[in-house]
Amino acid sequence: MAEGSADMRKVFRGGPEAGCIDAIAAICVELAAIDVGDLSHRLPEVHGNGEIVRLARTINTVLGRLEEADRRVERALDQQRQFALDASHELRTPLAGLRVRLEDAQMYPDDIDLTDLLDEALGDLCRVQSIIADLLLLARLGTGNETTMKEVDLAALVREVVARDAGRQEIQLHLDPEVTVYAVPSHINRMLTNLLDNAHRHAAQTIRISLRSAGDGAELAIADDGEGIAQADRERIFHRFVRLDSARSRDCGGTGLGLAIAHDIASAHNGSLHVEDSASGGACFVLRMPLARDH
Repeated sequence: MAEGSADMRKVFRGGPEAGCIDAIAAICVELAAIDVGDLSHRLPEVHGNGEIVRLARTINTVLGRLEEADRRVERALDQQRQFALDASHELRTPLAGLRVRLEDAQMYPDDIDLTDLLDEALGDLCRVQSIIADLLLLARLGTGNETTMKEVDLAALVREVVARDAGRQEIQLHLDPEVTVYAVPSHINRMLTNLLDNAHRHAAQTIRISLRSAGDGAELAIADDGEGIAQADRERIFHRFVRLDSARSRDCGGTGLGLAIAHDIASAHNGSLHVEDSASGGACFVLRMPLARDH
């Protein structure tokens, strides 16, 4: 490679008398020697504005873009591999519990309370079913092929979600009317449900939900009076299978996909979801989406 680079510099510096054919041949040699597993190599560049010099610079620019694309693909593959490992672990836990219970029942049938066994087995299966349903939803969100979007009255949908809620905390609503977005109703419903479930798990006494138009967008805030979320964790909580409270049981903590789903739904609707400090001392999840009139 070094010898080829030296030849390239001689060709470039040789000027017109070196001949375009020789210069192009030297470039071909350099390109052929590049290892497809290492895109960091670049053609040697010299000062000047000749056509061959500009060609070398253009090729180096393309190589730089290919190198960056290769890094992005590798990062994506790493994320996919980690996601597959996490999903396998989450599914294995309830299945292992179910297997142990059934094996105990098989070995000691006279010592087993059938009602308790069935209740526990159904609980494990419900957890597996919930994880699979969430994984399928995340996969659908990733395709971007949803076509059933329509105008959604956010205030009405918030009231609907709250009305079927059975949480122990007080919920205070401060909703401006006529805040309408263009969205998939079932997805927005799911996002609101996930955010409210999260607030219930962390609120001490009160959850405050506010909705308003802010410029050209809708802004929805769900705040609790719990312990809040540390600044360092405010991005990580939207990663899949992340639970900040390691002491929380998996049954109480959900599938570990609720906030990831909410974040992906917001992104799929050209919106954003982030965490701020709540005025009551806890966490405040803020959703922003374009208004329907700006669609």
